[in-house]
Amino acid sequence: MVCAPHPVARRGEERIAHVNARLWLLTSCLLLGSCQQTPTGVDTLSQYLERLSGATALAPRPLLPSNTSLAPPKSVKIEIARVEQIDLIDFLSLSGCELQINLGRRNSQLGRSASPSQRLLLDLEFIRLAPACIGLLLEKQDASLAGIIGRASAQRQQWLPLSIHQAVLAGPEWEAFWSAPTTLRDYPQQTDSRIVETLIQLGRQIEAWLEGNWIASNRDFELLLSDLRAGDGGALLLSMDQVAKQLARANDLLTRADKERPLCPFGRKTTRSQAVEAVVKKFFVGEVQPWLVQLRQRKELLSRPIAALETPLVGVQPKQYRDWVQRRDALMESQTALIKGHVRVIQQVLSQCGGS
Repeated sequence: MVCAPHPVARRGEERIAHVNARLWLLTSCLLLGSCQQTPTGVDTLSQYLERLSGATALAPRPLLPSNTSLAPPKSVKIEIARVEQIDLIDFLSLSGCELQINLGRRNSQLGRSASPSQRLLLDLEFIRLAPACIGLLLEKQDASLAGIIGRASAQRQQWLPLSIHQAVLAGPEWEAFWSAPTTLRDYPQQTDSRIVETLIQLGRQIEAWLEGNWIASNRDFELLLSDLRAGDGGALLLSMDQVAKQLARANDLLTRADKERPLCPFGRKTTRSQAVEAVVKKFFVGEVQPWLVQLRQRKELLSRPIAALETPLVGVQPKQYRDWVQRRDALMESQTALIKGHVRVIQQVLSQCGGS
């Protein structure tokens, strides 16, 4: 009588077989070099340049360091003048006004050290509550204090765009949004679509405030700001910076090859010219360009809500911020021209190569 293997023994045999199979696969990969991961994202550019270097038999120029001017400028705090002050006597006279609670929070120790976003929320609440308080004071025939509250509200409305700028565009969350990551990996394949919705909601909220709808949810606003930290503006800029630098190196490589070691010195295709054509077709057209399309699509997704958020606040933005926006947008808009320029260089270098 033949006994079936014990279940524990069977599992042990299966585990050994699985391990042996993995070892065989790993050994095959090491011997054949056929298990390398396909480059993704910015790595496709590096591989393209490496292959182009091999095909032209020339070394590329050194890669320039990342452009530090891509980082957003450090926020410059602008003090907002409060001409109309509400003293203790006035504060006590606001009994019955919800505004009294707002002023109490603003003048507390926490209020005096509040972040720009919290100060903005307090200002919005003040503006929203002021009319009811003014009406109550006029009923009490306290026109003097009603005038003080009215002027204080008007000042907050006047400075509202600057308060919004300091809370959002000069805040740590926006800086984190534009900060470059340590590595790009396969960007932009793993991006989160929620960041686009966050930008849209922030833009709509700012638009509403500037149009006179001063309702604001403390929790919702702070959550939107917090979500900005997970944004990929910095990764997008770094990717485009790498595209500009690597395509410039590729152009230089091909231009030097055309001058120093022409690919087709006698007007006929050569082994080197065919190698360059093969590299361009496989690596630039087949791998780099699909990644560039992904970058362009991501740029288009982010650009519109970013512009909607920034444009209403242009009048209060410091010069260094506006200058940075110009550099940033110029880089993002330059990609199409860079790609067309590289294609022209390829065509020029291969233009002397006739038939075989």
